[in-house]
Amino acid sequence: MLNLNYFTAAAAALTLVSGVNAGSGPILMGRNQEPSQPSCTNFTPFKYAGCFKDLSAPRALLFSGPNTQNMTVETCVAFCKGNDYEYAGLEYYTECFCGASVNGPQVDESYCSFPCGGNQSETCGGNDYINIYQDTTFPTVNDSTIADYKPMGCYSEGTNGRSLAWRQDQLSTTNLTVEECLFACKDGGYDFAGVEFGQECYCGVVLGNGTLPLPSSQCNMPCTGDSSETCGGPSTLDLYVAKDLESTEPCNGGGSSSSSSSVPPSTSSSPPSTSSSKPPTTSSTSTTSSTPKSSSTPPPPPPTTSCTTTSKPPPPTTSTTKTTASLCTSTYTVTPTPTCEYKCGSWCSTPLPTWSDKPSCLSAVANCEIQVASCFLNAGWPGSLDCFSFSSWCSSVSTYCGGSCPGGSCSKSGCTSKYPPSGPSPPSNTYSTSVYTCPPASTPPVKPTTTSSKPATSTSCVPVPTNSNICTQPNNPGKGYTSSSPVGNIPLPCLTCNNVYSDYQRGNCFKLYSNADTNQCPSYGRSQGGQGCKAACDNQYNTCMNTYAQGCKSNTWNWGTSDTYSSASTKCYNQWNDCYSVNSNVNTGSRCGSWNSGWY
Repeated sequence: MLNLNYFTAAAAALTLVSGVNAGSGPILMGRNQEPSQPSCTNFTPFKYAGCFKDLSAPRALLFSGPNTQNMTVETCVAFCKGNDYEYAGLEYYTECFCGASVNGPQVDESYCSFPCGGNQSETCGGNDYINIYQDTTFPTVNDSTIADYKPMGCYSEGTNGRSLAWRQDQLSTTNLTVEECLFACKDGGYDFAGVEFGQECYCGVVLGNGTLPLPSSQCNMPCTGDSSETCGGPSTLDLYVAKDLESTEPCNGGGSSSSSSSVPPSTSSSPPSTSSSKPPTTSSTSTTSSTPKSSSTPPPPPPTTSCTTTSKPPPPTTSTTKTTASLCTSTYTVTPTPTCEYKCGSWCSTPLPTWSDKPSCLSAVANCEIQVASCFLNAGWPGSLDCFSFSSWCSSVSTYCGGSCPGGSCSKSGCTSKYPPSGPSPPSNTYSTSVYTCPPASTPPVKPTTTSSKPATSTSCVPVPTNSNICTQPNNPGKGYTSSSPVGNIPLPCLTCNNVYSDYQRGNCFKLYSNADTNQCPSYGRSQGGQGCKAACDNQYNTCMNTYAQGCKSNTWNWGTSDTYSSASTKCYNQWNDCYSVNSNVNTGSRCGSWNSGWY
């Protein structure tokens, strides 16, 4: 692994990241086939961790090693050690994989029964099952904190591919923070982390060839989830490294070379009888696409002249959590955070925060109502017609607050079961497995089930803005609109207190909530209330024309009026003109005098 001390001087860093040797690891190049470093020949033996299910997405181990008819356990673990990975895995007779962490649950040893192509006395996994070994020179890691990641500065992308191979596609590009990226890399066991282009997160075990230090001014793009942080720039990364994720004995260090692994007991030499075929991998983070395999027609075994036995004892019976040597495992469920709760056309609402009492329920209602204008503005025609249903759903949530809160059933889950949103199905749970060295004479640690130390990914991590609008909806019944009934029931977007702390600190007291992602909403200083209200009037007019007038023209919605496109357009224009007039002298007073206070 790379030595952090080398980064103390720019010249040393240039030499280190541009040079390649067996001790510095692979030059990773994104998700295509990646060049690899030579296998290691002198290292502390790996320990057997067990048989694991190799899920299709993500794969149990992400980095593809050699695939040879002469595959042995020793060949695979030596390759993974030479490429700086903590785990080595063997699958389907001849395949070798490496990884910084293990994805997938541990299973009974009987599932890993295929003999290795190069040594039939060893087992090399099964069909979608993998024998995994661990390099125990990696220290036990506390994955509930990111304090161990230290900033390295601004660096260029590699010259022959990406500096860090593994992009974290599961993170939102519209709400990325440095902290979320570091937690994602920590969960994957990667010692290097990098943020780029304001919205992208990458992880890796080494830096790619040609990664060079740059002036900090070239990493100047604010993170989409926190504009007070920088997240690299175009083809530049803010890099971080965690020393406690590195091996204490890298490949060019000491260690025994007499044996490269501690192998499990031998199992049956015959593969399981089944006619199923293994489909090509679909994982976005896998480095290669595997070809279909049929367990009923395995590759021919090598000549038996080198074999000392012709039969093997049956596989041992083990529990799904048993490990050998000094290793422990912890398999846990990861529940992804939904990013879309209610979908209208091309627009998705930000999920409402959870609640357990009436005040927090009403706060969720406010969160819902300020997104209605965003829906009309961004859903597109004719998807914006569905925004009326979204507005009605927000009213149903308000009704729930009044009827079920307070009470034992006052909860978001109780509400959504009674009034289900029309968004896509929530993402499925995934399984993740930690393999680590057991603490001596103690109960193996369990991965924390709380995420209180990790940054939240929804709007619940910031104050919910009030739906009390600084701007005034015009009132002119003679022209077809009132203070409570705008044209086409399309609301005036809400200008109220800024709920993004870093933006508020820059003097922008107010925000116009015209986007479901509040970080993308325009903000205004104390003296710019009139300017913000004019923008709200413009947004309402555009939506009125694009949804209400368009609906009258095409007769695609039963408005309950006799408006034609011409008369609807006239109403939209008159309302816009009056909106400018009534908000020409907006007085914000002392509203929003401090962050998260003075909301009303």
